Amino acid sequence: MEKDKRPPWKKVLFESQPYEDNHTDSTFLENLVLNADISTRNYWEVAYGTCTIVQQLSTVVGAVAVPVHLHQGRISSDILLAVDFAILALGYALGYLVGGRVPGGSLRRGLRQCVLLLAGVYFEAPLLMSLARTISGDTIVGCIAALLVAHLYLYDYGFVNSATDSLQGSISLFAAVFSSVLAASRLVQRKQVFVHILFSLEMYLLSPFLRRFLCRTHSAIHVATTALMGLGAALLLAALSAVAASAFCAASLFITFACPMWLMRIQKYKQKINGPWDEAVPKWSSLVSNFQYGSPEVQQR
Repeated sequence: MEKDKRPPWKKVLFESQPYEDNHTDSTFLENLVLNADISTRNYWEVAYGTCTIVQQLSTVVGAVAVPVHLHQGRISSDILLAVDFAILALGYALGYLVGGRVPGGSLRRGLRQCVLLLAGVYFEAPLLMSLARTISGDTIVGCIAALLVAHLYLYDYGFVNSATDSLQGSISLFAAVFSSVLAASRLVQRKQVFVHILFSLEMYLLSPFLRRFLCRTHSAIHVATTALMGLGAALLLAALSAVAASAFCAASLFITFACPMWLMRIQKYKQKINGPWDEAVPKWSSLVSNFQYGSPEVQQR
């Protein structure tokens, strides 16, 4: 066998060598590392993170059940209007008492935003009420179901858990609001449409910011909020269908307690391989230090 007379291969970038660009020597796998930076999960921390999912599921259930109760006369528009104002007042009170500041920056600005929201929804109520009046009921139900599934799938769950800085997912928000508009087209009174759309906007658009704040600062209140939202959604469903309410409760318990346990069990099968084939990750602290003070080689020169 002819002996290779080429010089030993060196792991350098800008040097001409008699080897192919994708050459690997016998020491290539010596630096292989298995599961180097995989963190160990805590069950209760994972369960705490699922509160956001249960909260959003409760929001969807409430936004669907409320117009049905309005249409059947189980809830009056005056009662729901009082609930809408109570939610707004509670949000501002919690923001001030717990966070030490009024949502919106100042009380004056917050009141102006509330007035604009109320006026906009009130004057658009007749248009929203007749927007999909000519579409059949089965089509409306199918569209609402598809839109809410898309909303739950595309929703930015990381926002409440502070994984993202701003609420993303405009398609998810559009799907949720449009489903509420379709549901409003089956209501017969302008006031019913007004209070229903206002309730939906509060739950879909405004509540994530308050829930994010509670999740970051007061974990106990965040868990209590999750329980109250789940209980309220279950009660709204129970008045319409005991089977649907039972399915919602079972799904919430499965997401909160069973899914974290399942995740921790399957984590032991996860394998992450690191080695010399990985992309280079710059160490910014070292770069900044060398830039400010100079590397030893530069200082010697």
